[in-house]
Amino acid sequence: MKRIIYNDLIEWKNKKVKKPLIIKGARQVGKTYIIREFAKNNYKNLVEINFERDHEFQKLFKQTKTAHDLLQYFELTYMDIQFDNDTLLFLDEIQACGDAFTALKFLSEDFPCDIICSGSMLGVAVASSSSFPVGYVETWDMYPLTFLEFVDAMGVNPSIIDTIYQSIENNKPIPISIHEKFNQFFKDYIIIGGMPEVVQTYFQTKSYREALLIQRQIVDDYRNDMLKYAHGSERIKARECYDSIPLQLAKENKKFQYKLIKKGGNARYYESSLDWLKDSGLIIKTYRLKTPEIPLEINKELNIFKVYMADTGLLVSQFDEAVIKAFISGNLGHFKGALYENVIAQILHSKKKDSYYFEPSQSQEIDFVIYYQGNVTPIEVKSSRNTVSTSFHNFIKTYKPSFAFKFSQKNIGENSQNVCYYPLYTLEFVLNKEKPVLLK
Repeated sequence: MKRIIYNDLIEWKNKKVKKPLIIKGARQVGKTYIIREFAKNNYKNLVEINFERDHEFQKLFKQTKTAHDLLQYFELTYMDIQFDNDTLLFLDEIQACGDAFTALKFLSEDFPCDIICSGSMLGVAVASSSSFPVGYVETWDMYPLTFLEFVDAMGVNPSIIDTIYQSIENNKPIPISIHEKFNQFFKDYIIIGGMPEVVQTYFQTKSYREALLIQRQIVDDYRNDMLKYAHGSERIKARECYDSIPLQLAKENKKFQYKLIKKGGNARYYESSLDWLKDSGLIIKTYRLKTPEIPLEINKELNIFKVYMADTGLLVSQFDEAVIKAFISGNLGHFKGALYENVIAQILHSKKKDSYYFEPSQSQEIDFVIYYQGNVTPIEVKSSRNTVSTSFHNFIKTYKPSFAFKFSQKNIGENSQNVCYYPLYTLEFVLNKEKPVLLK
């Protein structure tokens, strides 16, 4: 599978001066695979150390305090490898060795080959580690497959993608045959999600059931990770928070409520567990805005937010097969809106967009508010062909945004009052067309 991050890795390799790279991300999003593939195609040698499996290297990093000493050990251990810029050192599951974090400080300054680190619970380790080498490393996040990566994995010809980009650029309807097929692709993306093994299984079998079996195994693995990596009472509380997300999103008001986790639940008891899930890359938090004004970051309400799953397919997998069948046939009811909201949150997150929502009153809500080309931009998500929205209309009238996006199952519509009407599947296309705010 082609991954967008691969091109970023090429750019990183070609830098004249570069720091060791740390790639964070939830378990099974494809970190190890893409690093190995990158190494195979761009280096003569790959030296891979897995700190959960190779315990002797944990001891080595604990005892060794200089790059020179580590280099000599590697040269004696891998005598057929020349440690130079044709060799990549891959430190996998680095969260299992705090001393390796510390070592990155001196390795970044005095080691002859490129270094990439990754790990399943690396986000938690980074958030809690006092030995994290701030300033000595470059840190990236990796996510499940985006929608564009998904359709590429399904074998869609790049010329079709170009046609959609051209339609968006010219504000003309997408050819109807493409539009209908991509609406179906987007439905499939919601059901299948972006976990590589699930996507590959679906591509090979075209079976929702086979994909579902893999998804449920991944969720079980996540729950086991909570027991393995979380500390003390967090082990149980993190699972309780995670398991409550489908119920939270099934409500008409999707604001996260601690009392739905367990009777008497509150922020003091569960807040740190939600933070653990967020640091693990398993959830996305979207905060409510007090007012939709720049800077959005200081106008968010820290105690009022929604929680989405980082992969919509894993959310869908938590329901009975009857729910999936109802979604496919278009008979799911109001919960369909929650699935579309979750996938939009997932796409925004994968494009590194901080997203918020806005409730000017109890009866009105703007689904998402983001920065787009430096402007506060509302996003309305409609899971049906009915695109009428009083909340959205009132927001436009009151705040007069430079951009406003309404996404639905309809084709591209004529722009009106800075409002752009797009199919749901085009969100990633639109974000990819965003121009930088600062040119220098």
